[in-house]
Amino acid sequence: MRSPSEPDTPTALYHAVVGRMVLEHMARVHPTVISKAVEDRAVQTLEAIRCILENNRLSDPECIQRVDGLVRLFYQELDIKIDRHGGPE
Repeated sequence: MRSPSEPDTPTALYHAVVGRMVLEHMARVHPTVISKAVEDRAVQTLEAIRCILENNRLSDPECIQRVDGLVRLFYQELDIKIDRHGGPE
């Protein structure tokens, strides 16, 4: 009998195959395609920040909190670790 900590073989094989397929595809994609996708996401984030800052119904602390949340989400989506002001809160 398999213990709960042992990986499910079919699932592990599936993940390995999908991972290999993704890596092979990424090797064929031109680097500018990837950088364009990241740039597009950054522009979307900046546009969302602009909308927050222009919202007169929000107080300054509310704006800061929302902008900080968007920036954290942006870095999280890109799997970028940030060490800002002593680390993430």
